[in-house]
Amino acid sequence: MLSIGITIVIAGIILFLYMLFLAFQTNVKEHQLLVKEMPKGTQLNIFFISDIHRRKIDDTLIHCIIGKVDLVIIGGDLTEKGVPLMRTKLNLKQLKKLGPVFYVFGNNDREVGEANLSSIFQELDIQMLNNTSVTISEGKMPIRLVGINDGFVGKVIIADAFNLVEEKDILIFVSHAPAFFHSALKVSKPRLMLAGHLHGGQIRIGPIGIYEKGSYRLKENRAELISNGFGTTGVPLRLGAKSECHIITLHNMER
Repeated sequence: MLSIGITIVIAGIILFLYMLFLAFQTNVKEHQLLVKEMPKGTQLNIFFISDIHRRKIDDTLIHCIIGKVDLVIIGGDLTEKGVPLMRTKLNLKQLKKLGPVFYVFGNNDREVGEANLSSIFQELDIQMLNNTSVTISEGKMPIRLVGINDGFVGKVIIADAFNLVEEKDILIFVSHAPAFFHSALKVSKPRLMLAGHLHGGQIRIGPIGIYEKGSYRLKENRAELISNGFGTTGVPLRLGAKSECHIITLHNMER
């Protein structure tokens, strides 16, 4: 019969391996948002991923999504100190296979050098949204993507980010940290708001965690998505807050 000490050690090892397994899972969550301003029978499929940090994006993830989305949005913390630039570049090349890629800074990204990242973005034609916006669909479906700086290392200028927004625009707002959602709502009416940063607390004991768990919330005629994130920081472990990335479908279709 095993002693209590040995039992505790074995249980600890099993828990550690389980937390390690959760940290490297690939969970793709799908969400729907009805946007009545879009033409009848149309839809836009967005792949949102945040907080990649040290993880590698492998072919398994890409193959299960390719052909299902129209564009990719990276919600910051693409990388961090100690991550080889080549790994970051390969991750971006993987995401480029899915469609055009748009990016906002996270609080860890500049640790590898802003100039280094900018060079990779320019080479791969990655669109950086740094207190600015871009139209991703025109004509009868004017969808505009608004992105801000990270707000920790960088400076957020909401007025600049929304400067080109027009009354007719269907807005998607992207911030690394969800704390800036309220800033966006003060100056405009985004239909979809996207963020990460919190990792869902990363390690939770039931409902208890350092930060709130990720969620997708419908609020009247808009939605807020706060992701648990794809990677980890500090330790490569998760518990109670699974690794995740997302497909969000904006549509005006009968379902």
